[in-house]
Amino acid sequence: MQSCDDILALADTQRGGNKRELYVNASPGLHLLEQLVFPARYEALATELGADLASLLVTPEIETQNLLEDAARGLMARGEGLFLPIYAPSGTGKTTLANNLDKFLPGLFLPTILFSGSVSADSLQRETANHLSKFAANDKRIIPINIDHREGSPPTGEELAEIKRFLRHPEGGSKALILWPDTQRELSNSMSKAYSNIAGRPPIDLPVAISGPPRETWREIAKTTLRLVNSIDSLEDLGVDLNTYDPAAFTSLGGFLREISDDFSKLVTSMRREMRKALRLAIVFASESSDAGILTHLTSSNQFGLLDGSALLDSSPDSEVGKWWKARRGLLTSTIVRLDARAFSLPPSASVGILRRFGADDVKENLGKLGVRMPGELEVKRNIERCDLGKYLLGQSKSILETKGTPTTTSLLAFQYLAESGFTAGRDKALNYAMADALSAFSTALDLGYTTTAEKQLDFCPLIPDNSLNFESEAICLEYTWRASEFMVAKNRGNIAAYCLKKLRNYSRELGWAPE
Repeated sequence: MQSCDDILALADTQRGGNKRELYVNASPGLHLLEQLVFPARYEALATELGADLASLLVTPEIETQNLLEDAARGLMARGEGLFLPIYAPSGTGKTTLANNLDKFLPGLFLPTILFSGSVSADSLQRETANHLSKFAANDKRIIPINIDHREGSPPTGEELAEIKRFLRHPEGGSKALILWPDTQRELSNSMSKAYSNIAGRPPIDLPVAISGPPRETWREIAKTTLRLVNSIDSLEDLGVDLNTYDPAAFTSLGGFLREISDDFSKLVTSMRREMRKALRLAIVFASESSDAGILTHLTSSNQFGLLDGSALLDSSPDSEVGKWWKARRGLLTSTIVRLDARAFSLPPSASVGILRRFGADDVKENLGKLGVRMPGELEVKRNIERCDLGKYLLGQSKSILETKGTPTTTSLLAFQYLAESGFTAGRDKALNYAMADALSAFSTALDLGYTTTAEKQLDFCPLIPDNSLNFESEAICLEYTWRASEFMVAKNRGNIAAYCLKKLRNYSRELGWAPE
């Protein structure tokens, strides 16, 4: 198995090169707790990650790879295809091996044909010819053919004769390796002997016993799987301690992963059941900044706006709240996951128009004197759609480097005017009410299905968020912080991290997750 860091780096590359450039779709319609999975079988792992990454995670032992290389060299020397029964207990990695020989031994094998038809020379030759048409005519690599649908049902005498005829066909079968997986050594022995009786002695001893990844790598495989599939760091801190699982207690990697998967599923399910409604937290930084800026270094590279616990702690290690959370690392991960906690920037191009349209009378009057014209609701809706908060509410994938346009001089001056008046002493509450009215109009215009309240306790828990977006089965809590100047810059990284950590601590305490 390659190192965890190598595999993670490859995953980032396959997601789009620079990991800060592309976010996956993270619709508010699907809470983070609903997204968490832990696949225990290769097929599910390949569905989540793709075959390339899945095969790297579960590379077989060198001895098994050497046996397959011996089989390939013998096949090439003879100029005749080979029938290769393989066996191992369920969950060892037979399917992984058979489907990924081109990954493990790329110089020797083409991609595998997963064959599910009737076992006859003609049907095998048709599949092989079609497969070979995708590669150069002078490609000398071997064609693996995996017959994975006949476990427990060895080939009949007639089928063995058809296999023999196919493997001697000069235009395809002669460079084919037919893999016939099974869990029973006795069946593999009998089919190997039966084939040898009609086709002669094979170039290697048959059948081949398959060994998956060494046991000492199993915990690392589980950890990397958990991290890669969910695109979130430190999920092991949720409460499933991988160090408590003893690989020696399991007969196969599959069994080891299944037990962890079952426990992980139970843990996530229990978290879902904790509250009458699912909760989300979105921390919104309203300032002169036109984009997310330094937030990109405090949030996940793969989940839009999702707070990164490790990055928050690294950015504010000496703060009181940073030290408090460092002593409760698992709780931090748990809180972020349970709240699907995210952070976004709100630029003046959105905030000033909202306040001019929905703000208190004195705010609207003063903004008007500064030359800020009254926008229509359609324009306000469009400005919300273009900012990160709006994109999040609409469930849109987006590039963090996407340009949002430069705020007009008027909107910047207007925001600076608001900042001069101050955002404390209760002044921010009036701004939060304006945001609630704007988001209520946004929901109505786009039929998003939520109602909005401001500075009001939720009906199912003691939280009083700045705004709450109330759906039938969940609530999104919005916490605003209004800041002067170009705030989303590197020099404020520690302050921004500490603010997020304080909000997370407040929510954790209010919800009874961190009793003091």
